[in-house]
Amino acid sequence: MDSQIRAKLLEINQSFYECYSGSFSATRHQVQPGVGRLMQNIPLNARIVDIGCGNGTLARALASQDFSGNYLGVDLSAGLLEQAQQLLNDPPAGSYAFQLIDLADPHWPDSVPQHANHWLVSFAVLHHLPGDDLRLQTVRAFQELLAPGGQVGVSVWQWHNSPRLRKRVLPWSTIGLDPVDLDKGDVLLDWRADKVPGLRYVHTFTEEHLTALATQVGFKIKNTFYADGKSGDLALYQVWQVS
Repeated sequence: MDSQIRAKLLEINQSFYECYSGSFSATRHQVQPGVGRLMQNIPLNARIVDIGCGNGTLARALASQDFSGNYLGVDLSAGLLEQAQQLLNDPPAGSYAFQLIDLADPHWPDSVPQHANHWLVSFAVLHHLPGDDLRLQTVRAFQELLAPGGQVGVSVWQWHNSPRLRKRVLPWSTIGLDPVDLDKGDVLLDWRADKVPGLRYVHTFTEEHLTALATQVGFKIKNTFYADGKSGDLALYQVWQVS
């Protein structure tokens, strides 16, 4: 993908999560069924990095289960991180921290204090990264942050399984782009949970594409399943393990 196109798509999503952090956060207070399923495999004393933690939904869920490990939530949105701090309040046990990072910066893993984590989770994040190169760079960074045998839990939208979301796809001309400049599976979705509609870039993953991304870096696929939404297939989940 052309670097200027990639930069424009990244800017669209960064602007969205800053401008709409309030209305977005209001829709993100419940752990998704697929996330809850993955949480059953995470020990309560684990070291966890939550990539794209948003307003800290996972952190609050862990705190409610008396999590005693170390949790680090990182996100691109300062507004969402501020809400995460406020909403977490004062957990009874465990260590919790939040940090501002930009996955488009190739050096972002250097700012993560702990590189021997048991689990790294990244829910609804990879599909917001434009271009195969950036997605591959990000997954390689995931591996760098894990201890031997560490695991990754990821999810990516299957927006096309939702009649509601299919109606929200906009033409690329909306932002002055030609479809030929985008990758196969790239879409522009609108956001209507605010007075002024917002825009988000999304890349559509197939199960084969997500599997190939993980195995190219050297991860072993431990589990694949679909969950969330009214039909139970709004997101594709996978669990990867360091080989």
